[in-house]
Amino acid sequence: MDTASEGGAWGIALLAAYLIDKKEGETLEDYLDDRIFSKLAGETIAPCEEDKRGFDVFMTRYKAGLEIEKKAIEMMRW
Repeated sequence: MDTASEGGAWGIALLAAYLIDKKEGETLEDYLDDRIFSKLAGETIAPCEEDKRGFDVFMTRYKAGLEIEKKAIEMMRW
């Protein structure tokens, strides 16, 4: 896609535009499909096997660290 696709400020701007410009009964999904993304080029890229394995390793480590995060929050003196 030729635009920012991760939300953030761009996503908030789209939501604001939808609230201002939406037609009566037009859903956000329809607004985005018909009026924002209809003329944009997009491309889907599938990850290679090495990337998939790397992600799996990352998630295993990340999940293992969640218990540490939970314990740290429990120990805080809020």
